Amino acid sequence: MNRLKITFYLKLLILILLAFVAIKFPNNDIDRIIADLIEIKSLAILAKIISLVFNDKLLLLIMVLLSVFLVWIKELKKAVFIFFSAGIGGFLLFAIKYSVQRVRPLPDVHDGFSFPSGHSTFVALFFLALLFVINKKEILSAIATFAIIAVPISRMVLGAHFLTDVVAGVLLGSMVVDVMKVYYIDIYDFIVKKLGKNKWINLN
Repeated sequence: MNRLKITFYLKLLILILLAFVAIKFPNNDIDRIIADLIEIKSLAILAKIISLVFNDKLLLLIMVLLSVFLVWIKELKKAVFIFFSAGIGGFLLFAIKYSVQRVRPLPDVHDGFSFPSGHSTFVALFFLALLFVINKKEILSAIATFAIIAVPISRMVLGAHFLTDVVAGVLLGSMVVDVMKVYYIDIYDFIVKKLGKNKWINLN
């Protein structure tokens, strides 16, 4: 029985459509016009700071370290959720980027491929995953809302991504969390079955 919600499939459909645009129309007029309008030089410094603070590689590292800490304090199911969210998110991001191979808006300034935005993917993945495992959510919810809005905008301001790139990134990050919410217990049970409960619990 399928346990994923209809919203997941709507996100998947939109992501596929955005990928189609990125492949067939990588430098389309709508994306290019929005990119030119939002590349505001006066906001560049602020955008760089936001991109640096919420760097995708940094967020990935924090998630891995957090999962290790959760194992240490015996929050094993939460550790599985965080670790596999990070791993699956990173794998899918890499796979899609190198499958689509979209050139960035300013390729002379930013290297690598554009679709989807790594920063946008991991800021959504990171905060939505944290909101799932942390009980006290008030302050975190405010930070998450700011980051999930500000980071994609900052990437466009810097000319690193088109609008379709950052939207796809946020969708991808949220979809990974959607899947993990449904299946992380199954992954945990599989690990316990393979390693044995005592070995798993005594990993630390």
